[in-house]
Amino acid sequence: MKLFTKIAVTLILAIFLLVSLTACSNLPSPLRTPSAGTTNTSSPEPGQTQASPDPTDPHGGSGSTSTDPPEIEITAVRRVIIDPETYDVARGSSIDPFVIILPTDASDTSYTLSSGDESILRQIGDLWTAVGAGTTELIATASNGVIGTAEVTVTVPVESISLGADEIILNRGDSSTLEVLVYPDDATDQNVSFSSSNRNIATIDEDGTIEAISAGTALISVSVCGITEEIPVTVAEPVTSISVSTDRRIYKIGDTGRFTVRITPEDSTDKTFSVNFSREGITHVSEDTFSVETGGEVTITARASNGVSGSQTITIIDLAVFAEEVFLLTNVERTAAGLPTLSVRSELTHVAEVRANEIIRHFSHDRPDGRGFETAFSDNNVTYRHAGENLAAGQRTPAEVVRGWMNSPGHKENMLRREYGHLGVAVAMDSNGRLYWTQMFSN
Repeated sequence: MKLFTKIAVTLILAIFLLVSLTACSNLPSPLRTPSAGTTNTSSPEPGQTQASPDPTDPHGGSGSTSTDPPEIEITAVRRVIIDPETYDVARGSSIDPFVIILPTDASDTSYTLSSGDESILRQIGDLWTAVGAGTTELIATASNGVIGTAEVTVTVPVESISLGADEIILNRGDSSTLEVLVYPDDATDQNVSFSSSNRNIATIDEDGTIEAISAGTALISVSVCGITEEIPVTVAEPVTSISVSTDRRIYKIGDTGRFTVRITPEDSTDKTFSVNFSREGITHVSEDTFSVETGGEVTITARASNGVSGSQTITIIDLAVFAEEVFLLTNVERTAAGLPTLSVRSELTHVAEVRANEIIRHFSHDRPDGRGFETAFSDNNVTYRHAGENLAAGQRTPAEVVRGWMNSPGHKENMLRREYGHLGVAVAMDSNGRLYWTQMFSN
């Protein structure tokens, strides 16, 4: 019975203590500063709001909530990469860069792109376009200033080349520098290479200078950045000299002459030439023939296509004029001797012409048929009481022949004979240009 009574008293005391402790928990606690991680339960400061008791709190206690926002952890950009890191592009093309922001979970992965030189790389619309030759950087800048770059090299490709001519013609031993034009003129690679299809005919050095070695044709190839053009080079054997020769040096009016042009060397590539006569009165009849219409000296010039020339001077004689000069000079001599001058007699002039042509065949006072010269008078119905004849051959001018006759006693006697009152003079020329002179005197 006593044991039961102790147990009952102990149980009653425990229940009482439990009730007391529960009542104590609803009383205000003394003021204290919360430690880190704790919830501030003091009266609210100005600008704060006291929270109402949470009815779901198993302890039935009251609490408060702060208005400060929760702290957010920021992950910064540490590296920016442009992939690929180098670009080699042609002017006019565009690139599409891929930008990598590290770490990938950075709080702000935004970035901007810019060009180190907008004369080389520039944004056109949504594209980054190569606009000029050179090297620059494409720059990616993250929001926190971290940058990444890619090297961009822009080249200008060669579109075409021009050699400035369709062909080149050189004389053996000459040289010429080939003009090579590259389009566009600001192409990046303008390294020109040359070659010859036949170096025995023509060579070309690294500067484009062509040397003509021997006659023939070679192809010169010009290459720039994979583009090749060819130009034929013809090497000619040049004319070094040209000469003109005629079938004789002296002609009379009405003659037809022939000339020959000789070119050296004989294997010259271009043997064409032109012929020029120094005065009018000469007609170029055919390739190597001419006719003469007026007297005097004429120079025939042949000129090769490369400018080399040669010439020949000929004398064209007006036989009638020469005969008249002989007549005048004869009277000069008679006047100087105090003698009356001789007069023209057409019949004697005709006789003189007959005899001038006869002495070409037979130079003698006898005629070709053996008869004496005086028969030429009678054959042409010329009467006379006194008659004489002077002959000469080879003299080139009237003055020369008259001087020769005056230096010959027999001829001089005829020229100064007082009994003579009339004179006929004639000049003839053989096929070699040799002149034959006659004077026929009568009373």
